[in-house]
Amino acid sequence: MSKFSFSAGVACVAALLSVNVQAQDTTRRMGDLLAVGLPAFAAGFTFVSDDKEGFVQLAKSEGATFLIVEALKASHHEMRPDGSDNKSFPSGHAAVAFSAAQFLQMKGGWEYGVPAYLAASYVGYSRVASHKHYWKDVVAGAATGALTTYYFTDATSGRRVGMSWTGRSASLTYQQAL
Repeated sequence: MSKFSFSAGVACVAALLSVNVQAQDTTRRMGDLLAVGLPAFAAGFTFVSDDKEGFVQLAKSEGATFLIVEALKASHHEMRPDGSDNKSFPSGHAAVAFSAAQFLQMKGGWEYGVPAYLAASYVGYSRVASHKHYWKDVVAGAATGALTTYYFTDATSGRRVGMSWTGRSASLTYQQAL
């Protein structure tokens, strides 16, 4: 093998690794942006809708979500997949994103909820793809955010989706005001 072939091979491998790292960085940055952007959009939605009570409900939801997530992180001490620290469980990014998505669904209906839940799901994906969390961390964060918001928020759209479960079954309910 000539020096040129070996050097060209090393350069190709380095370029491919660089592209993969850049793609991971872009995915992580987009997830970070959405994790901040979804709650900001939800807050803007309350101002455009002149829903001061909704803004207070959103603030309570996001605040409670943050406190619960931080308490769980402080008590679980689970190492992140990238080894950077021991605050992997649960995902705070997923928690605040799903809190905002649940809020938008409850206040704006599925017209707002579906895109918000898709964006929140991307946040969760980005945390796993960037090796900051395991899937169970994302699921726990998403459930924390959605359930906290469900507790603090009154639906004004006349539509409400809920979940219930017993030891043997689970159900999803949909209610629409007449």
